[in-house]
Amino acid sequence: MALFGRKTTEDAVEDERSGSTAAPLWRDEVQDAPASAQPMRRTLDEQRTFLLDKVGAMRPFGMQIWDVPGLVLCEDIDSDLDLPLVTTARVSGWGVRGSDLVGATEAGPKRLFVVDTISVSDGPGRPLVSGAAVQIEEGAIIPEGVDAVVPASAGHQDADGYVVIGEEARLYQNLRRAGSELADGTPLLRSGEVLTPRSVAVLAEVGLDKVLVRPRPRVVVFTVGETLVAPGQPLTKPQQRYDSATALITAAARGDGATVYPLGIVDSQPGAVKQAIADQQIRADLIVVVGGGDMIREVVDDIADLDEAVVAINREARIAYAGLGDARTPLVILPSGVVSSYVAYHALVRPVINKLNEVDPLDARRQEGRLVEAIGGSEGVTQFVPAVRDEDGSVRPVAGADSELAWDLARANVLAVIPEDWAGADAGATVECIVLDDARVGAPAP
Repeated sequence: MALFGRKTTEDAVEDERSGSTAAPLWRDEVQDAPASAQPMRRTLDEQRTFLLDKVGAMRPFGMQIWDVPGLVLCEDIDSDLDLPLVTTARVSGWGVRGSDLVGATEAGPKRLFVVDTISVSDGPGRPLVSGAAVQIEEGAIIPEGVDAVVPASAGHQDADGYVVIGEEARLYQNLRRAGSELADGTPLLRSGEVLTPRSVAVLAEVGLDKVLVRPRPRVVVFTVGETLVAPGQPLTKPQQRYDSATALITAAARGDGATVYPLGIVDSQPGAVKQAIADQQIRADLIVVVGGGDMIREVVDDIADLDEAVVAINREARIAYAGLGDARTPLVILPSGVVSSYVAYHALVRPVINKLNEVDPLDARRQEGRLVEAIGGSEGVTQFVPAVRDEDGSVRPVAGADSELAWDLARANVLAVIPEDWAGADAGATVECIVLDDARVGAPAP
């Protein structure tokens, strides 16, 4: 069965044989006006819509079956063969025509001439004629004309070369018939399913070594900062701190089904950031940068369209976007700080990765909760507050609004969402909570 002859969910699919590589379907048709000197203001929904309009699902690509667990299938798979391929004996015994044993009893047995002996390694042999039998081994291929196998214990061979059988045989008795376990044309896997190791075994069982899937988006992550130090290195100045944002965004993106390339820390000089972007663009479907948004014009002024916005999320985050090169590979710059960048990731970047994976952009496990203390806020700003939700549904924030500690995120199990039209929330208010650490691979969890 030809790989690209099977039914797919795409009208246009790159043919692997042409040597092309997988690429996302960037939406070039959106023509953006030149960025103004001052960032525009957007609501969270407006900014998310803006980013989602820039991307489409990753283009399906033919991959070897052992590389596809966790990926989304992009074609329907039907069996094009019967399993078993041939009819075989379930037991060792005598292959017969059932009609030759009609009326056979212990008192009045039937005698059939034995014309052949067939083992597992043999072919099916010559067609069986009426009045004859074959001695056959368990698992051996049944010759044409045999429609039942009588167990060896039910007959005995006499000196004249006949087998004497004293019982009747049912049609297809002790036969494992061709196609009885899996028939040609049986639907096996459907487009949109997430492939598992068991799915891979099914593909191999019907002879497929490649399958059309949606590859994981490739995401490059790095952080810009002068005072950041990579974990494992010593702190040499009092103003220095360890970079936890790169590790956090990397782990979150991997949990959401991306292949992530973390670069760590890039020096907060426009030339260094621009070089890092240029070096990584070739292997990226999305570049996520934490910090450095104030130098965006110096970094991408001549290589991409550019958008800057102040987004009404938590303390009003500044989000920069650029579409790099002819493919318009998206670059998204998040605010610095581990909590701020994580909130922006959940609100803006995760939906983009979901869309690349052809998953509902807003897919996330949510639960309602009841605040046990008030949360301050401003009308027009959506807040994502790290909090602990107990089994009884009570929700308690883990830190103040200005916290930027990964420790606070580690203690939280939800992000409590305070809508933009609430201007904060009173104790006792019912809020929606996004459940954290809901790790998935290319598709929503069951």
